[in-house]
Amino acid sequence: MHLVVRRLAAAGVAAGLAVAATACSSGPEHPSVAPLAQISIDEQTTAQNGIDQLAPPEVLERAIAAMRAAGTYRVTGTTVGGNTIDIAFQDGVGSAGTVGSQNTVQLVATAGGVYVTGDTASLAAQVGADVDTTIAGKWLLISAEAASGFAIFADGSAFASAVLGAEAPSDMTDVTEVDGQAAVGLLFPETGGTLWVAATGEPLPLRLEEKGASAGAGVITFSDYGTEVAVTPPAEDAVVDLTKIPAQ
Repeated sequence: MHLVVRRLAAAGVAAGLAVAATACSSGPEHPSVAPLAQISIDEQTTAQNGIDQLAPPEVLERAIAAMRAAGTYRVTGTTVGGNTIDIAFQDGVGSAGTVGSQNTVQLVATAGGVYVTGDTASLAAQVGADVDTTIAGKWLLISAEAASGFAIFADGSAFASAVLGAEAPSDMTDVTEVDGQAAVGLLFPETGGTLWVAATGEPLPLRLEEKGASAGAGVITFSDYGTEVAVTPPAEDAVVDLTKIPAQ
């Protein structure tokens, strides 16, 4: 497993992706990404926000704090292993979006529950072939056991800490340009990954690259900081509580 997969697994998200694989819907579209082609080091410069003068662990700490302070943010991308994520977070409220591997599932996660929806046939196969008419077009309120893999999505702060703070960086690059923005790269020795952090304004995380990242895979992007996020649980009549469906 590479950087993002290991961190998502450490956060309990790997189980969520396994659940997501049981539902099939059209997945989020992600543009092709060529990490090295989008990073230029034409000239040496310094970080306007001063993070290049700090120790790497302190930069990571400030990046996570800035992420939390933003209140909302979006995480998109595809891991080297093929897991996709397109989730918008509202700190203290929850999140909404899609996650998956070969198949994807749409979810809304709040402190009060985790709701998922997807292809009826795949969902029916998971909970019992005789309930396909019951769950057609519905959202599933999944059990506490099944929801444990998705629980990290219900708290933006917990997600930020678990995914970005799972390993301490040992070194840091010079200030370079990433996607047109000045940034420093935090280097993680255990996994070979790099977290790019803004070198101007608030030191917000910009992108997380796994070792071996190539076009379209191994890059997770953090964006839309402070943008309004709608985290709205589905209407009660659109929900099927799986804990109330008899075992097949």
